[in-house]
Amino acid sequence: MAEHISDEELAAFDRTVRKLRDLPVDDPVRLRAEHVAASFARDGRQRRRKDRNDARAEADAAVMAATATGALTRREDAPLDTAESGRAAGHYLRPRRCYVCKGLYRRADAFYHLLCPDCAADNTARRSLSTDLTGRRALLTGGRVKIGFQLALMMLRDGAELLVTSRFPADTLSRFRAAPGSERWLHRLTVVAVDLRDPRQVLGLCERLREDGEPLDILVNNAAQTIRRPPESYAALAAGESAALPEGVWQAPGYTPMRALEAPSAHGALALVLAEADEAGLLPDRAPANSWSARMGELDPAELLETQLVNALAPALLVDRLLPLLLASPRPHRYIVNVTAVEGRFTVRRKTSGHPHTNMAKAALNMLTRTSGPELAEQGVHMCSVDTGWITDENPLPAKLRIAAAGFRTPLDVVDGAARVYDPIVRGEAGAPVAGVFLKDYQEAAW
Repeated sequence: MAEHISDEELAAFDRTVRKLRDLPVDDPVRLRAEHVAASFARDGRQRRRKDRNDARAEADAAVMAATATGALTRREDAPLDTAESGRAAGHYLRPRRCYVCKGLYRRADAFYHLLCPDCAADNTARRSLSTDLTGRRALLTGGRVKIGFQLALMMLRDGAELLVTSRFPADTLSRFRAAPGSERWLHRLTVVAVDLRDPRQVLGLCERLREDGEPLDILVNNAAQTIRRPPESYAALAAGESAALPEGVWQAPGYTPMRALEAPSAHGALALVLAEADEAGLLPDRAPANSWSARMGELDPAELLETQLVNALAPALLVDRLLPLLLASPRPHRYIVNVTAVEGRFTVRRKTSGHPHTNMAKAALNMLTRTSGPELAEQGVHMCSVDTGWITDENPLPAKLRIAAAGFRTPLDVVDGAARVYDPIVRGEAGAPVAGVFLKDYQEAAW
């Protein structure tokens, strides 16, 4: 606690200053006093500036927390409600740079905390993208949770006959059954059990579809392995996949469900563990490092291989082997969407040294689009790459919790990511298909 300064002490200080003023300007005592006084004044300025900055930061944090994407209670990877979008949550005292257009703004949208008003309005409108897919047959990899699940709902509600792949088919089907309105479209959904890390299963899936002979209109290569989780993270999911495959599910040749780990013997302990599961049903990995923070010299060989298999090889095999089914469709426009990320781009201002194996895989997927997109477009198959935007913080859990405690939230949610992936299909059905390009935030961007 600061010591109280009496009136007598202030008066004495004033008398001392008057004496100092009478000294010659180059007097050593006066120069020493001027140095002390300057330090005192500088300390006051710095403390007042800090107080102002802290007050601004606190006020801006309150505005951010009043938005949907910036809310402190936001659950990562959960879809958010846009009911309040369009109104202002407040105004930032310090201007922010928009995640999409990079312009400065102060008015905070009630939904998006990091989008300017114009971009917020545009992105809100695009969340409800829709087109008539009645009679269209589509294959979507990785549709169990997150972006894939939301995209699947969009296509099912628009009338598509949809095949969704997953390593956890029982959980996948359960999630779709629980979705609002599922009674209207569940009969058009088929869940395919397949592990994309195994090329034999991928080829088996393709052969099964080719033998069936039904034309394909849409292929979305959405499945990706970003971080290789420890087996313990899948304990809850694996436990639910031990029974026979439910009706509405078929499996690729060679598929075997993940073996359930030894579960806690006490039901209470198991319930406690399950309560910690995230939106994808994964249990938290509390390790201080993961593959997202890995650099060259720290890569796990198995993960390096799996990342290439899931993110690059499986999509290439699916495009190659299922192309005859796409060409067999009588529709004038057919679509392949390769879901990628900025990690696979070359023309970025700052490329960090983290997760080179993921960067490699996404760059390879982009090259598939860049190489074959124009040629396929001549045959009526429009292939493009789409960046979903920043939705998930992939940092190790301790770092993620520390960053979140400081107020950080990603700028977009899973519906935004799904809408970005759906956009080239909706655009094509409106008569403006795109092919051989990289789309970021609904716009063509450099590779």
